[in-house]
Amino acid sequence: MAKEKKQPINQTGGIPKRDFSDLKKITSKFSSVAKYKPQEYFTIDEAFYDASGLPGPAKGHINMLLGHSDTGKTTALVKSAVSVQKQGGLPVFIITEQKWSWEHAKIMGLEFEEIVDPETGEIDYEGQFIFNNTFKTIEDISDYINGMIDEQEKGNIPYELTFLWDSIGSVPCRMTYEGKGGKMHNAGVLADVIGMGLNSRITGSRMVDSKYTNTLIIVNQPWVKTDMKNPMSQPKIKAKGGESVYLNSTLVFQFGNQQDAGISKIDATKQGRKIVFATRSKVSVIKNHINGLGYADGKLLCTPHGFIKDDPDAIKKYKAEYSDYWQVILGDGEFDLSESEVVKQVTAQGNEE
Repeated sequence: MAKEKKQPINQTGGIPKRDFSDLKKITSKFSSVAKYKPQEYFTIDEAFYDASGLPGPAKGHINMLLGHSDTGKTTALVKSAVSVQKQGGLPVFIITEQKWSWEHAKIMGLEFEEIVDPETGEIDYEGQFIFNNTFKTIEDISDYINGMIDEQEKGNIPYELTFLWDSIGSVPCRMTYEGKGGKMHNAGVLADVIGMGLNSRITGSRMVDSKYTNTLIIVNQPWVKTDMKNPMSQPKIKAKGGESVYLNSTLVFQFGNQQDAGISKIDATKQGRKIVFATRSKVSVIKNHINGLGYADGKLLCTPHGFIKDDPDAIKKYKAEYSDYWQVILGDGEFDLSESEVVKQVTAQGNEE
């Protein structure tokens, strides 16, 4: 009986040698690798960089600023817009929570002019930005963003666009707005407009053949829910707007704690008069699909002018730099500081008390 012919054995584990020349021809014919621009970031503050390990939101991505009230999200949003202006881009404010303050934005460095109507006395604001707070539904916002990108592609908006949405959980979908839907409909619409539409248009702008790099920065609050059948169980922490918003965000900064704000207030006191000087908060990078970097639970102080480091030297430097501001408010540039803890309890339904 003829012996079975054995396969040749190589020196790398007994696997027969193969000729991949045909495979090389196939892959070279059908492979295609997208080329992207070098990754860039918007810069918030030096203190923010020290606390989080990142300069700020990433250009060409969907970024989420997640946290309870008064934890520093809006400060980060406005400081991002300031960075957009400095880099020559166009900030596009999408305000749906109606807590916007032009005075606060100006203090933090946003550049604009106040134009007074001589007949009515009403003040308008002009500068290198677009501001819109008239949205009623999620679909309105989606159409608005897509429309601006369309005009950019036509050459009618010759700027990089950074959309700043505050906040994503405060506007319903069209069906809910008309009284025909509920929270599940809102989440479904957000999944469609962000996951199936805006995500590809935003991230696609990072490709080298795209003239402009566009960015979306979303302010969002966590939604906390406790299992009523087991009140002692760990509460579930989710971002408002459904899983799609979180999943399509490349970079997520969390401010404060998950279950509550976890902040403390630092008050400035002068001759019995007390106002908030700063808020001590935390910032963590809880999702980074760009390079995986970022710190957890870095502390910083949120002041009217932006973030500063949480140390005595930084406070002293800040007081000296903005003494004129505090003198107007307190009547003197010298004042005492005191601290009080603020913890917002969260109910089982996810509402802050």
